Amino acid sequence: MRGSRVAVRTPEGEVELRLPLPGLYNVYNALAALTAALRVGIPLEQAAGALDEMEPVFGRVETIEVDGKSLSILLIKNPAGANEVLRTLLLEAGGDDGDGLDLWVALNDRIADGRDVSWVWDADFELLAGRVRRVVCAGTRAAEMAVRLKYAGMPPEAIEVEEAIDRSLDRAVAVADGTLFALPTYTALLELRTLLSRRGLASRYWA
Repeated sequence: MRGSRVAVRTPEGEVELRLPLPGLYNVYNALAALTAALRVGIPLEQAAGALDEMEPVFGRVETIEVDGKSLSILLIKNPAGANEVLRTLLLEAGGDDGDGLDLWVALNDRIADGRDVSWVWDADFELLAGRVRRVVCAGTRAAEMAVRLKYAGMPPEAIEVEEAIDRSLDRAVAVADGTLFALPTYTALLELRTLLSRRGLASRYWA
């Protein structure tokens, strides 16, 4: 979650990017931004420096301290995006003999999320089989999320269901052994951020 380092070769020369965001998909985004910067005449080193200094934003690997533990928030809303998040989490999970990840997964089916949540069956949650210590499922479709994770190979005894965002988060933080990774869908992310703001743990995102 601390970021990525990437060596890049461009027509203007070579540079090492030190990105504050993890995951191959964020490398792709950075390369797109670097390409655009070079195209409009921004010097390579200046563009690379700007990428080095950017900060994670709302729901995009934003990390917030909650009760002495780190809560890293990674938005999931479709199979493609979810798979990139899951592959990124593999880097944190270590080997099969590791202690495992602590997860809070919130699945909502409101209008902004899409009423059809069958997309979770197209996301490769199987990637995390054997690498999850504990997972709390939340949101309006928490039970369906729990079923999906069970079929992905996560043991039923490691899965809890609590629909309420506040109670589920408190439970997940309480049982987490270190960093808690939060994977909310869109409206669940908004609820989570509102909750954290009300508790004084995060600034208000909406002015």
